[in-house]
Amino acid sequence: MRTALARCWARLGWRGLALASSGVAWVSYGASITVQPRYGTVRGISVLLDLMCMAAWGWLWIAAGLLALAFSLVRPGRDLPGVGAAMGPPLLWSLAYALGGLSGASSTAWGSVAPWASHALLIAIVAYLTRPRLIVPRMVPRGAE
Repeated sequence: MRTALARCWARLGWRGLALASSGVAWVSYGASITVQPRYGTVRGISVLLDLMCMAAWGWLWIAAGLLALAFSLVRPGRDLPGVGAAMGPPLLWSLAYALGGLSGASSTAWGSVAPWASHALLIAIVAYLTRPRLIVPRMVPRGAE
């Protein structure tokens, strides 16, 4: 059991764990808003409902979550679609809540802007801190310095 966990951790690392946890969260959140959206969510993101119905937005969250989950197992540097999938929906939701608050659709929408944006920011921080280091070849021969 310990060997399997060590192998799994070696494959995932912090970056993969961030993508996997976001993926699971987005799949479950998407399923919940597809099946039975909350009134406050519908009111807060009303600016997006002119583009697609709530069920379609739920499926978008599910797709983004599955993409983030799939790319959680990929080597850092090749997982950028997963990073984008983990960051995209909360950034979109944050923007929608900001617009909902500004348009007057929901007087409490402003309270959801920072929580959604902060999740995207945390993914960006993890992606930056765990980015692959570039190896720059030495261009000047030794002794010529």
